[in-house]
Amino acid sequence: MFKNIKLAIAQISTNPGNIESNVAKIIQYIKKARENNAKIVVFPELAIPGYMSLDLMLYPKYVEENIKALKKIAENSKGILVIVGFIDWDKERAGPDGTPIRYNSAAVIYKQKILAIQDKTLLPDYDVFFENRYFSQGRERKIIDFEGLKIGVQICEDLWDENYPIKVSEDLVKKGADILINISGSPFYIGKRFDREKLIKKVSKNYCTPFIYVNTVGVQDGYDGELIFDGSSMIFNKNGNLIYLGKPFEEELILLDSDDLFKKTKKLKMPIVNPAEELYKGLILAIKQYFQRTNFSKAFIGLSGGIDSAIVAAIAVGALGKDNVVGIYMPSPFSSKQSLEEVEKAVKNLNIKLEIIPIDNIYTMFLKTLKNQFGGLPFDTTEENIQARIRGIILMAHANKFNGLVISTANKTETALGYSTLYGDMCGAIAPLADVSKPKVYELANFINKKSNQEIIPQTTIERVPTAELRENQTDEQSLGGSYTLISPLVDEIIEERKNFEELSKKYPKILIEKIFDLINKSEYKRRQAPPGIKVTKKAFGLGRRIPISHGFKS
Repeated sequence: MFKNIKLAIAQISTNPGNIESNVAKIIQYIKKARENNAKIVVFPELAIPGYMSLDLMLYPKYVEENIKALKKIAENSKGILVIVGFIDWDKERAGPDGTPIRYNSAAVIYKQKILAIQDKTLLPDYDVFFENRYFSQGRERKIIDFEGLKIGVQICEDLWDENYPIKVSEDLVKKGADILINISGSPFYIGKRFDREKLIKKVSKNYCTPFIYVNTVGVQDGYDGELIFDGSSMIFNKNGNLIYLGKPFEEELILLDSDDLFKKTKKLKMPIVNPAEELYKGLILAIKQYFQRTNFSKAFIGLSGGIDSAIVAAIAVGALGKDNVVGIYMPSPFSSKQSLEEVEKAVKNLNIKLEIIPIDNIYTMFLKTLKNQFGGLPFDTTEENIQARIRGIILMAHANKFNGLVISTANKTETALGYSTLYGDMCGAIAPLADVSKPKVYELANFINKKSNQEIIPQTTIERVPTAELRENQTDEQSLGGSYTLISPLVDEIIEERKNFEELSKKYPKILIEKIFDLINKSEYKRRQAPPGIKVTKKAFGLGRRIPISHGFKS
């Protein structure tokens, strides 16, 4: 039998590639846990190297540095048992690429020595995950005995074992685990915490075993888009009741007594979450950490008088501060008086700097330069795109001259349909709304205003008919062949739910479905060249959706 033990859950953010700073933070949290009389402290998956270290993990030197770092952590772990994620390897065995076989592992450290190493068994290879590229399946699953408390350690996907032949949780319980501890790097999407809660509750209740789930927090590069890790660590008692929920999008040291895991502790109700609030907080964190990681502080945003650019500016201010955000309004011959009014309102509400740079003369010069080539041909998207590209040049010039980054304002619906200009409004270092559909943009606007108890996003901007203003009397509905209220849900069902023509034809006009499928397929080449987005849904553009640029499949 075991006595009561105080445990600490270190829900921290680590930086891929910066092993030195990660180790310093881990040691700092070990010290905090020890000062709070904790006997065990648990850190997230791959905390030492950083979860999304990508192909850095293929470099032997990188793995060596991470193992040296593990030894340094062990030296600083006096008087406490530490569970921490790292990369282990077998230098005697080579994988297909010729490099030593690596494992996604958890080190269990006690008395300043490595007591045990537990490898990840289930390696996800779908959506944004491709762990088989880096790791081999775990060697064996063992139970750690600490002062009579038998601990079963698992890593992230080992919890999500429903469609795998190996049932990791069941195996650990059969081997005698009194509690299960899962160290995770689980990316965020809207509503994900409820999916996790449902799954962990089921495991804990089925096996009458307490479950401690520690997730990393922060933003990391998923190669073709940014992944947000929301923390939201969870603790369940043996009855399958949630007794603690970690803060979303924040670092935190959670303390608990092991006795609470085996009592009929008061059940904690999962708080009702406004999806727009969750989305807003995630995007703020994403922009903030992206700029920190890339060593930039100033953002330049092309303001149009529309809702997308106003939302992006508000998010940038929330992440970087008003003094670091510059709005640039670049009217063309087709820009309306209302656009300038909307821009001025938004800039005043956000208290950011505004640059007004008319592009009429530059646009006219382009047309004169191309007069011989274009003479007699009608006005079309060519002339529209020239305006957008002029604006892209001006934005990038500011970013270069004043050492900042351009933030793209394209939303998911536009990105899907290719309703944007390559080398024009698509330019930028990051696209915060690339996984946010048009209806969600409006939800964000209403949330921001409600949260602030004042009009940050002008109501007239929210109510305005969307228009690119690249020709006379243009509206998005006219250009796309339908309203966003109809098109955006259709796009989401195609992209996020992978629905086919027959399924969709029960809800939408067939001619519209054909047009939207055609636009999505034709626009893949644009998305390959778009700025990285931020994943906030179950299916974002980027690495999680790999479609050929051209193909003959008729869905």
